[in-house]
Amino acid sequence: MTIAEVADKIKSKLHQQFNINEIRQISLLLLQHFWQISEIEFYTDKQKKLDEKFDEDFSKSLNLLQQHTPVQYVLGTAEFYGLKISVDENVLIPRPETEELADWVIAENKNAKTLIDIGTGSGCIAIALAKNMKNTKIYALDISEKAIAKAAQNAANNDVRIDFFRKDILSENNFTPIQFDCIVSNPPYVLESEKSKMKQNVLDFEPHQALFVPDSDALKFYSAIAGFAILHLAAKGKIYVEINENLAEETQNLFKQKGFEHTELKKDLNSKNRMLKIQRTD
Repeated sequence: MTIAEVADKIKSKLHQQFNINEIRQISLLLLQHFWQISEIEFYTDKQKKLDEKFDEDFSKSLNLLQQHTPVQYVLGTAEFYGLKISVDENVLIPRPETEELADWVIAENKNAKTLIDIGTGSGCIAIALAKNMKNTKIYALDISEKAIAKAAQNAANNDVRIDFFRKDILSENNFTPIQFDCIVSNPPYVLESEKSKMKQNVLDFEPHQALFVPDSDALKFYSAIAGFAILHLAAKGKIYVEINENLAEETQNLFKQKGFEHTELKKDLNSKNRMLKIQRTD
């Protein structure tokens, strides 16, 4: 078997579930995972010979993909900021947009002494920051015990030290004496009414608790983060959050109403208002 023949087999199995660009990306990930093929080899050495044996795990993977299971859950890993992150159905799959949030934080906070990631999920943000902010003490919290366990595993696998703890930011905010120079969060922000726009592989497999908020209380997590910041953000400290592009102005106004006058919206690579920075001025 060659790379081209394996890719053709994948395409024949998945052409009804995925478009051509998705199939190409899935093919690359499967070939990397099962045959350790590099991205350069995938695109330039299509006739490279591979082990002809299609093992049971590869066949199972194709069957799961036919059922719309996200490829990251099938393989158990996702890439984030150049790091390998273990994922399962208890945590969201890291998105490229969130890498942009991490990039913004890293660029502006090299001298931060303390930082907390609220709603850490797989731990991808906290781990990327810990890898690139060597002098910063990183903390992370999540409501899900299973998410915390997965995040701790990922931190160990990526050789970083992060203090994780399980808390519900919606019901508790005064639970630590620590003052943070930086607060980071990618909280749930997709409206229940937006579910119809979501792909099946997201709706059927990713944890809804980490994705959706009711239309009637769409900004509840940002309100909780602001409340936490009032108590725990250090003087001149900064907050960075990923946001719903359709609620950018409302989210910005919420923080201003809470007393945080200095805010800055930032567009992602798709020119969507995806990130918001808030700075404490007192």
